[in-house]
Amino acid sequence: MSIFSTESFREHIKSDNRESLAICDDLAAALQVSLELYPKGENILGVYFFDVLKLLTGSYFKHKEIRLGIEPSNEYLNRKLDGWPYIGYDDIAKGCDLGSKRFGKVSSIKQSILKRFLQRSVNTQYDLGRQFSKRISLTSPRIAYGESLLWRQSPQLKTNLITANKGWFSVRALHDQLESIRSIVVEVMEKNNHPVSSTLIVELLLNHIKADCFEGPVDFKFESDILLLTSGIELHNRMLSMAAVSQGLPVINIMHGEAWGILDEPPFSELGEHTYSNAILGYGDGAVPSQKKYKYGLSQKIHYINSNGSNVKRFYKNEFKGVNSALGKLNYFYYPTTLSGATHRYGPYRDTADSLYLSWQQNLFDLFKTGITVKCHPKEKYASSYASPSVSLVSGSFDVVLNDIDVFVFDYIGTAFHEACATDKPVIFFDLGIRNIAPDVLEAIKVRTVYFNIDDGMPLLSEIEDRIAFAKMNNTYSTKYSLCGDNKSRSQSLSEGIDKFYG
Repeated sequence: MSIFSTESFREHIKSDNRESLAICDDLAAALQVSLELYPKGENILGVYFFDVLKLLTGSYFKHKEIRLGIEPSNEYLNRKLDGWPYIGYDDIAKGCDLGSKRFGKVSSIKQSILKRFLQRSVNTQYDLGRQFSKRISLTSPRIAYGESLLWRQSPQLKTNLITANKGWFSVRALHDQLESIRSIVVEVMEKNNHPVSSTLIVELLLNHIKADCFEGPVDFKFESDILLLTSGIELHNRMLSMAAVSQGLPVINIMHGEAWGILDEPPFSELGEHTYSNAILGYGDGAVPSQKKYKYGLSQKIHYINSNGSNVKRFYKNEFKGVNSALGKLNYFYYPTTLSGATHRYGPYRDTADSLYLSWQQNLFDLFKTGITVKCHPKEKYASSYASPSVSLVSGSFDVVLNDIDVFVFDYIGTAFHEACATDKPVIFFDLGIRNIAPDVLEAIKVRTVYFNIDDGMPLLSEIEDRIAFAKMNNTYSTKYSLCGDNKSRSQSLSEGIDKFYG
């Protein structure tokens, strides 16, 4: 693939998604069988489901990239890994030494001295007699960036910060469950012709689990009526949630990303974000009526609490419009997703090989010539990879660069995409097929953006310029998937949802 083509790029993405989805579906089927023996409140495979998925698909992708000669050409990125996810490119190419690995991912749950002081100060009011409706255990009182803390927005909710010392997480029948996981992983790998040694993968995985998980009853206690957590993907949140489920404590998960229901993918389901949820705090209402169409939709057993995307609400314009390129040079700002480097790649639907993504970007830069600026992702660890003589790079928050932008350019659905769609500026979206966009949402995206599917090939710049000149249109994408029709903060919406479902 020394000569880049959109056709071969698209076919590579499709094959990656197809192969990793098969692994994911087989793991999910095994989890359902496992839950019949070990319920959700003590099932260790449920807790580690995404770690297993990441290890299996990540190593599969690395081996595939090496075989095709498209692995990163960077000594640091190709190195052997000391910690999670344990298998780097050189671990595959040159051999993996288990004795060199630092196992484990979660240890203690700590709170800063300032946070603990503030929490004690806030809770003094209840000690003095102020009434509260519910006690909430949480790891952070911040519901959304840019908004006040929960204890200020909703003082009727008494909050307690969670802390835990190293070795806090235990589970019944750990040894037996680990042997079950061993059999499951070997079977899934063999069924999917996984090219890496199943013996190696299993030993890495079991050592990974045993580093943070101990045999014994689930005895972590919460001084609350409800457990409130952010992402249901994060391992420490899944551990806390399992402990809450074992005690019959409701779990509420806070969705992130400024829009909800956009992607029909495993992370946004009961395999991921909603694994232990009794309720979720989402965004907007647009995706709720169509959940039955999703393969990975929201269970009817889970309460949905709508809310406004904090940033979308700030940037929202009820109409958007095009621009006329004949008026002068336009500033196109391209918002790429992050590169995966040595540690972050997995599937399905998350990303593509870094080398191919960078080749695609060069193709994009050649199309726009000197008229495009790259806005680096705030979490990008490999910004130097974007170096190109034809483009300039900028950093900074969405607010800082907004006034400099005439036209947004995206090839990936993420938080910045939803924020851009809330503005009154044109948005170009190149659909690479990486993400699995829900059908109804895709139609809304086609209305809001200047949409190009690269299955149809690359457009000419003249075609892009023709299509970004359009009359004003109503911004229904944001009102459907990011906003809920009121002016409330996310904390207020959460508080009202708690009163409604748990009052």
